[in-house]
Amino acid sequence: MLGLRAVDVLGLFVEPAVICLLAALVITWGLRWILDRIGINHLVWNRALFDFSLLTAVTAMLILSLRVPGP
Repeated sequence: MLGLRAVDVLGLFVEPAVICLLAALVITWGLRWILDRIGINHLVWNRALFDFSLLTAVTAMLILSLRVPGP
């Protein structure tokens, strides 16, 4: 498990939130493709706001999944 500490990537320390954000971008692109195929666009009031909120929710879920359980 990654944990909540910085990760060394080729000598550069990267915070786990950045890694989660990149993973969330990929997941969000996949979810958007699926939602486009279903035809959910006519139910969305503001597409850009919906995409941003979807990205925020996926990122938050990934970051919260990194929490180490307490004793």
